[in-house]
Amino acid sequence: MNCVILNAIRNAQLRNVAYRFCSSSTNGPDRTADDSVPELPPEPTTCCMSGCQNCVWIQYAADLTKILDDGGEKAREIVLEKISDPSLKMFLKMELQNMPPSKNDPA
Repeated sequence: MNCVILNAIRNAQLRNVAYRFCSSSTNGPDRTADDSVPELPPEPTTCCMSGCQNCVWIQYAADLTKILDDGGEKAREIVLEKISDPSLKMFLKMELQNMPPSKNDPA
């Protein structure tokens, strides 16, 4: 069990480093100066990959939904493309479909 957790943490950290490298503030050939992509929060690194009820990826998707303010569609896309485990991906797909959009949230 500890190996699973350590591997999940290591993989998440590697994805986070790759994301930071790819999303640097310098304008690459694909980016123009008028791209207005908000800064995303760091990815969760404490996922146990078991599909628990209070999954850190669900909270991450909720945070992204608030930042992106698009009803959750882009947040779902971002989270699901970061997950490689098929069982966890299916669990999150089902959970994120039921996530309420943040546009109507009073907070």
